Amino acid sequence: MVDWNAAALRMLDLTDAQLRGKERRGAGWRLLADEEPPFPAACDALHGALDRAAETGRTIVRVLGGDRAAAWIAVAGRAEPELSRRGAGETTFTLTDVTEQRAAERDNERYREIIDALDASHRILEESPVAICSVDLNGGILRSNMAFLGLAGIDSHSIFSLVPQEDHAALREAFVSLMDGRTSSVRRETRLVRGSGPSLWCEITAVAMRQGLSDAAILLLVSDVTEWHEREVRLRRLAERDPLTGVHNRRSFVNVLSESVHRLRGRRSGTDHALLLIDLDGFKHVNDTCGHAGGDAVLVAVAAGIRERTRAADTVGRLGGDEFVALLELRDAASAAAIAQEIIDRVGEAALSVPGAPRVTASIGIVHLNPACSAMKTLALADRAMYEAKRTGKARFVDAGACATEDASHEEPSPPGAIAS
Repeated sequence: MVDWNAAALRMLDLTDAQLRGKERRGAGWRLLADEEPPFPAACDALHGALDRAAETGRTIVRVLGGDRAAAWIAVAGRAEPELSRRGAGETTFTLTDVTEQRAAERDNERYREIIDALDASHRILEESPVAICSVDLNGGILRSNMAFLGLAGIDSHSIFSLVPQEDHAALREAFVSLMDGRTSSVRRETRLVRGSGPSLWCEITAVAMRQGLSDAAILLLVSDVTEWHEREVRLRRLAERDPLTGVHNRRSFVNVLSESVHRLRGRRSGTDHALLLIDLDGFKHVNDTCGHAGGDAVLVAVAAGIRERTRAADTVGRLGGDEFVALLELRDAASAAAIAQEIIDRVGEAALSVPGAPRVTASIGIVHLNPACSAMKTLALADRAMYEAKRTGKARFVDAGACATEDASHEEPSPPGAIAS
């Protein structure tokens, strides 16, 4: 026999008649054990809760039913000593509504899970070997891990202070497209310019972080690709350079010449460009006298001499055998003749620097670039001018002037980047 007061009935959302089984309980009314083994199926759940409270001293149940939200009820059981001595064996049960307390505990558990997850994430970020930082839309660094500080330095406050000026516009546009949702990620290769030490080549992967943040931010993963970039440069150099002399090979030089012709198109005036085709006079005697090793030594010395008489902006190449070319960027057309004469003088000195080598001179054909004239036509005209120099005495140059406009139907100019040989 169990007696219930009005407060207990309200907590259980039942009437006294429903408790005693005289009326049907509301549709969907249930009483469940909370985070404990379920009550035995053979017994009424309410009596099962009372038995468990009597045995353990306390249990918590969930009351479900009607339109009311689930309620958590703590049921405490306490035997009455005086009644027990008389053989009555009665137990007093106290019901306490702990709904708010349980909700707070559950919230605390969820908060703890979130905090633990964030703490684990922060540890992963901090200990990651990949340089990671978050930036705002203006590039200001909000947070960074130790790998990023080691890469960029501890005094870095903006990503834009670390990359070259010419990359700023593209990086800003990438940030805007990320925050606008036009793209999910952006990957760019750029140099990382540090306050001290050499600059590095880096690959920056950027993704937008919007969820759960009061301020929009962009996450940057920065990878040092300097070694890979330098290897690519070395491979590209091997593909573009003559293995003996180190100057451009024929294919690479023709590409440079074609690109220069196309860049000149549309310009009404400006810097003059001249092509010098240089052929050695008497080189066969070098091979006959010094062997191929001596001939190679002379070619290396000649290539170095030509580079000494040209500027860093000029391009020097070897077409094959003892035939060299130089593409010059000049302030005026008359400068080509002076440089050609300097190259002739230097070639003679370079050949004599090889012990036992006979005298070698150079004959040069000069052609001034015309944007309406293709690279191959320009080379052919320079070749004819060079042979004219040989025919009229050698060790001299012939300036053929500007390349004449060709018939477009006869020969199409090589487009930039095309390979001609």
